[in-house]
Amino acid sequence: MSDSPLESTEFESSTNTPTMESTQNPDVFITTDNEEVDAVATASVEHVDATNNEEPTPFTRRKRKKTSGVWEHLWMLKLHDGIDLCECSHCGEKFKKMKYGTTTPLHRHIGDCPKLKVVNRGQLSLKVQPGKSDYLSMVRNWKYDNAKMREVISHMIMVHELPFNFVEYGLFNVVMKEANPGFNKISRASVKQDCISSYEIRKKRVQKLLDSVKRVSITTDMWTSNQNIHYMVVTCHFVDSDFKLHKRILSFVDVPPPYSGVCIYDSLFKCLKEWNIETKVVTLTVDNAKTNDVVARKLMEILNLQKKLDVGGKLFYVRCCAHILNLLVHDGLGEIEDIIHNVRESVKHVNASPCRLHIFSELAKQLSMPKKHLILDVSTRWNATYAMLSTALEFKEVFVNYADRGEEDWKKVEEVCSFLALFNEATKIISDEEKFDKYWGTCNLLISIGAILDPRYKMKLLEFSFHTIYSNNEASREMQIVRCILYELYQEYVEVHKATNVVSSTDGSQSVSIGGTSKSSVSSLFSQFGKGVLIGEPGVYFDALGWWKENNLKFNILSKMAIDILAIPVTTVASESSFSAGGRVIDPHRSSLGTKIVDMLVCGADWYRQYYGLEKNKNKQNEYIMHVELP
Repeated sequence: MSDSPLESTEFESSTNTPTMESTQNPDVFITTDNEEVDAVATASVEHVDATNNEEPTPFTRRKRKKTSGVWEHLWMLKLHDGIDLCECSHCGEKFKKMKYGTTTPLHRHIGDCPKLKVVNRGQLSLKVQPGKSDYLSMVRNWKYDNAKMREVISHMIMVHELPFNFVEYGLFNVVMKEANPGFNKISRASVKQDCISSYEIRKKRVQKLLDSVKRVSITTDMWTSNQNIHYMVVTCHFVDSDFKLHKRILSFVDVPPPYSGVCIYDSLFKCLKEWNIETKVVTLTVDNAKTNDVVARKLMEILNLQKKLDVGGKLFYVRCCAHILNLLVHDGLGEIEDIIHNVRESVKHVNASPCRLHIFSELAKQLSMPKKHLILDVSTRWNATYAMLSTALEFKEVFVNYADRGEEDWKKVEEVCSFLALFNEATKIISDEEKFDKYWGTCNLLISIGAILDPRYKMKLLEFSFHTIYSNNEASREMQIVRCILYELYQEYVEVHKATNVVSSTDGSQSVSIGGTSKSSVSSLFSQFGKGVLIGEPGVYFDALGWWKENNLKFNILSKMAIDILAIPVTTVASESSFSAGGRVIDPHRSSLGTKIVDMLVCGADWYRQYYGLEKNKNKQNEYIMHVELP
C-alpha cells in the first residue's frame, strides 16, 4: 500500500475554508479609499474601547455569542453616529454591517483576502528527513498543520492505549506549545471523534487489502472484561501477492448471552459477512473449548456446500497447540505441586523482611552468585512458574545454607526445569495421552504438511519424528496418510491453475497434462521432497515464504500451495494477545466505555501499529513475574 504518512483531510479546520464562491454582491457597502470614514473610525477608537469595557449589569441583556468562523479574522467598530463596521484584521478593509447579521459577504471576503492567503500559505520551513543510512538525508519544505497534528495525536491515543483526556493534560499542551506556538488545544470530545475518523479511514484500507486476497485463516477466542461483558476477538491471517504475511484484528465485539456454540458462531459469521470474507476462510484456529467444536462444525458445513475448503475440510479445524501444551504442563505440574509450593513460599519468606533479604544477599555474595534477583510467579502461569524454579535452582547453594532443604526436592526441581525448557521433553514426561491424542489426531496433517513445505526439513523431519513417536508399522501408515493428503491437495491446486485458462504449466521437474495430473508428476512431487534439505547458516533467521518467493518461477503451482499452508496459524496467541490490550483499555478507571468504542480502540491500535511498523511493548509479556531484587 502506498499510503501517505497522514491519510485524510477530515481533520481540516473549517475556519480557513470559504463556504461560498467569490462573486460580487452589490448590496454590500465596501469602503476601500474613503478617507472620511477612516478618520471617523480612528477618532472613535476611544469610544469603542469604552463601550467594550463597560461591565454588564445583572439586568443587561446578554449578547448572543458569535459562532461564525469569520470573526476570527474581523472585528467590530462602532462609530459615534451609531454605525457598525466590520474591519478585516489582515488587510484593514471595512464593511458595513448587514441589518440581520448576515455573514455571507464576509465569508466571501475571507476567501478573497490577499493578505490572508499569504498568512495561510505561511513561510515554509526546511525539514531534514533521515535516509536509509547515517550519511544520507533528504531536505524538503515543511509547514505546520494543525489538522495533521490532530490526526497523528488520534493515532497515538489508540496505539499507546492512552485515555482521551490525555490531550487535556496541562504539561502536554505546554510541550506542544513549546514545539510549535501554532498548536491549538484539543478537547477529549474532539480527540474521540478524531479517533473514530482515523478508525474509519484505516478500516477502508484494511477492507481494500482483504479484497485483494483469495484465502484467509481465522483465529478467534473469548474474553470476559471487568465490566462482566463477554468479548470475542477475530483475527485474520493471510499472505499478499508479494509473499508477505499479514495479521489484522478484524473485530473485538461483545457476544450476547447465552454463550453457546450457536451464539458464538452467529457473532463470528456476522463479522466475516461484514468484511466480505465469509467465502474466503480456509482454516479456523481455536482453543480446546467444547463450544468451539460447534462453531467449527457449522462454519465448515457452510463452506463445504460452497466447495471452498481444501481436501474436503480435513485441514479446516485447527486446535491451538499452545493451549493444549498449557493443559498438559499444568497436569504435569500438579504431580509436584507440593515442591513448587515449597519453592514459592521460600521466595516469599525471603522477600517478606528486609533483614532476611539482606542475609540472603550476603550469602549470595559470599558464594559469588552472578544473579542479582529472585523471581516470584503467578500460580496460573506455568511459564512464570518455570522462570521462578529455574532462578531458584541457580540459588540452590544459597537456599541450602540459608535454610536446610532436602537434596531430593532440588533434584525434582531440576527434572521439572529440564522438561519445561523443551517442548518435546514435555510431551515425553507428561503422560496424559487422551489430551495429546485429541490434539495430535486433528492437527497431525497440517503440521506434517507444513514441515514438508519447509525446504530445510521436507520429508526428512517427518520420517524421523514419526519413527520416534510411533512404532514402525504405525509410522509407515501415518506417512502414507500424509502422502495421500499432500497429493490430493496438490492436485486441487493443479485444477485451479488449469481453470485460469492456462493450457499447460511446468512446476520444476513435474509434467502436468491438460486432462489431469500424470503419473510421472506424482513421483516427481515426492522425489522433490525426498531430496536433500536446504542447509541454512547457523544463527541466521530463515524466511520460508521468502524462499518460495525466490523460487516462484521454478515451482509455480507448488509455491502457491506452500504460502497458503505456511500462512495458517497453529495457535490463538495472536487473538489472546489482544485481550491484554483490552484489559488495559478497559481498566477500572475506564470501565464505562461502550462496546463500540472498545472495538474501535483495540482494532485501531492494531492497524496503526502495523501502519507505523511498531511492535507491542515486549516488557508487558513479563507482567506476571515479580522480580525480588537483592540489595
